[in-house]
Amino acid sequence: MKKLLPIIMISIAMSISGCNNKDINDNINKSDTRKVTLEQAKEIALKHANLINDQVSFIRAETDLDNGIEKYDIEFYHENIEYDYEINVANGEIIEYDHDVENYNINNKQTPIRNIGGATEEQGKIISVDQAKEIALKHANLTSDQVTFGKSELDFDDGIQKYYIEFYYNNREHSFEIDANTGKVLANEKD
Repeated sequence: MKKLLPIIMISIAMSISGCNNKDINDNINKSDTRKVTLEQAKEIALKHANLINDQVSFIRAETDLDNGIEKYDIEFYHENIEYDYEINVANGEIIEYDHDVENYNINNKQTPIRNIGGATEEQGKIISVDQAKEIALKHANLTSDQVTFGKSELDFDDGIQKYYIEFYYNNREHSFEIDANTGKVLANEKD
């Protein structure tokens, strides 16, 4: 019996050790398994934007870690609109998205832009980019011949269509956010 007891103890220890290794391997495999692939994340973004793969040019699609959450950063263009999406790797949830009109020149007839982020023609016409520039200049007490314009773009952010206007005067950058529907200066800053 004395010889049998150590053999039983060793057998029990080995079987417990084997079970623990199985659990460790299972946990490693579970943590390596992504619930949403990069291709699936692209499809989620395209579906949300009501577009298909053939209509867009992907600029960036990569994995990132933000505040402990693994996400996909996806950026693509359709015509002159840039789409940016952040999608949760674990569940495919859209964390954040943004649509920017790039190099868009709105004429002085105040033609409404096409549907971006839910804005429709029925919601009213927007001011032109030239009007937004004039509002920014007036707010800064400057004229167009005194400044050099940088970025001027229309964006849909926080449920509001905004112009981002940037110009330079005396080696200082002036930046403005202007509500595209009302012409109200939402923010301005000098750097």
